[in-house]
Amino acid sequence: MFSTILTTLTEQGNGIHAYRSVARLAYRTAIDRPDQAAAFFLLATIADAFVERHERMPLLSKEAEQSFATFRSDLEALGAAYERQDTTEILAVLNRISAAHAADLV
Repeated sequence: MFSTILTTLTEQGNGIHAYRSVARLAYRTAIDRPDQAAAFFLLATIADAFVERHERMPLLSKEAEQSFATFRSDLEALGAAYERQDTTEILAVLNRISAAHAADLV
């Protein structure tokens, strides 16, 4: 379900431009798939935050690798929850990911 997001990110090298592309793609997908809009909107805001945080400064490879691993983990958790079609699990995963990324921004 989120494979296009992951493919876009990896094919473009997991850098700032890749996250910018992912944000645009995720925002568009949120519009096109309103039943999954919260997940795609969340992914778009995470990608936007990555761009905002690193746009004007050098990006260390270790930090890029960690961000990618976290993003991929978020995608996998969301994908698994949506695949099971368990709304309670979907909401729990959305909340967990949102809280974790909100903590990174304060």
